[in-house]
Amino acid sequence: AWLFLVRRPEDMGLLPDGRPPADDAAAAPKAARAAAASMARTEEPSFSRAQAMRTPAFWLLGLYTIVIFPGQAGVSLHQAPHLIERGLSSATAAGIVGVFSISAGLGSIIFGLVGRRLGVRACLATAAALTTIAPLLMIAITTPLHGYVAAACFGIGIGGVLTILPLAWADYFGRSSFGAIRGAALTMQVTAQAAGPLLSGYLRDLTGNYTIPLLVFASLAGIGVIVALLAGAPRPLARGMP
Repeated sequence: AWLFLVRRPEDMGLLPDGRPPADDAAAAPKAARAAAASMARTEEPSFSRAQAMRTPAFWLLGLYTIVIFPGQAGVSLHQAPHLIERGLSSATAAGIVGVFSISAGLGSIIFGLVGRRLGVRACLATAAALTTIAPLLMIAITTPLHGYVAAACFGIGIGGVLTILPLAWADYFGRSSFGAIRGAALTMQVTAQAAGPLLSGYLRDLTGNYTIPLLVFASLAGIGVIVALLAGAPRPLARGMP
């Protein structure tokens, strides 16, 4: 990592998000120059952690994190026993878990490609919608095909969350304090991830199956859809604001 990582694009004569350097602007196509000029007029936000935590956007993204990640861990870590309880063989359950993992990778690529076109809010809402639908599909699994469809839906949604959520933090609050802001956000994320499998296992033992846990995770993800749509970018800071 020390050999290959570069701290920021500017250290290599580049600008973030595909903006061409000023020296190359004359050689860029007309459309690219127009896009670069448009982006140059918009200053990159620069929030400290304290400033970010005083904005509604920070807490809305934090709430999104809290309602999405229990399901991310709670469903993925318990999906194999759930599939076996639904009458599928251990080998089939393993194959479905593999489809989930592959789909998560594909979801990251898909959301990475469309993230800038649709915007982070729409992508976060779409990813949350997929993670709402998937647990409901899992409740109704009776055949391997049902399991593969549910796993693919869930994997693509989780891949989208893991790709777009860091992008939202960077877009909303800038790069200057990204590590400090993400550190606070990851505290919420890791806590939510740790709670998910415990909640899923506890409710499974309490009720005798995974129906209630899956309904809980679907409900939380549904809240995430609404929160994502509400989580707009914060207002730019006034100069000199502490």
